[in-house]
Amino acid sequence: MRTARTVATTKTMTTERPSSNAEPVRRLDESLIRSLNALLVDASVSRAAARLGIAQSALSRHLKALREIIGDELLVRVGNRMVLTERGEALAAPVRRILGDLSLLTAGGPEFSPTTSRQKFRLAAYDFLPKRFYAELIRRVSLASPESEITVRGLGDRFDHYRQLADGEIDMAISVWPELPPHLRATHLLSDEFVCVVRKGHPLAKGTLSLDAYLRAGHLSSLEHVAGQGSVMDALLSTLGVSVHTAVRTQFLSLAPAILASTDLVFSTGRLLAEQMAAESPLRVLPFPAAIKPLRYHLVWHERTHKHRALAWFRAELIEAARGLKRRQASGGS
Repeated sequence: MRTARTVATTKTMTTERPSSNAEPVRRLDESLIRSLNALLVDASVSRAAARLGIAQSALSRHLKALREIIGDELLVRVGNRMVLTERGEALAAPVRRILGDLSLLTAGGPEFSPTTSRQKFRLAAYDFLPKRFYAELIRRVSLASPESEITVRGLGDRFDHYRQLADGEIDMAISVWPELPPHLRATHLLSDEFVCVVRKGHPLAKGTLSLDAYLRAGHLSSLEHVAGQGSVMDALLSTLGVSVHTAVRTQFLSLAPAILASTDLVFSTGRLLAEQMAAESPLRVLPFPAAIKPLRYHLVWHERTHKHRALAWFRAELIEAARGLKRRQASGGS
């Protein structure tokens, strides 16, 4: 009996012992997280491998490990292309945040040399800053870092670009809204006095523009707004206790000169953009008819990217481009 029990016990232990040939389950580490991010961004093994600078076969092994760890296919084939699963789409923003938080551990990330770097800089901003500001920024960056890339995208509402900064969709933003959550940093870029732009020959351009006449006019405004507060202009006018009839709102301010030149609408904006518009179209710039706070542009970024060397360099270039614009304005240059 003793022998039988011994044999049975030995057999049970042998059955439960894992095979020495079984592949161990890989733990989620930084390299897998970076591979996951690339796969979620590109929805392609080949493009993601090129983004990471690794062999396609290596990334395929990473994808296999990620599928086992996460318990989802992440990428599936539909026709002749790969698409993200619902789980994959849901993971995109959290993975970006995790990578951003990991950058805090490296005290600024890898060394950055502008002349040899291939950094991708992503800026969200208004289009009611003058074109020469963006031209100067891109001139500076392209000369100093010719292999780098710059993406300038439109700024959504106030809370949308806060989310984009938190999720790592953008690196920094230019905003005029003064309130910031504690996890964001900011520096002042420009102050720009408010003026009005109208067509040459506009009835309001014949004399001094009064506040009553301004309030009676139809207005053109940007589409950018915050729910419950309206546009930047709406928020500033509310401090005067007044509001205007906005006949046209558009996110395409490149349309504004042509619209103003052919209507009696009034456009309120900063002097920098107003003077650029008047130099290029048959328009006039009028003083704003009341004492009102100037537009104050701030450069905003997330706390986790504060010490990132490449982004700190780009911020410095952006600040210098703004200073150049202020110097030209002070000297009366166009």
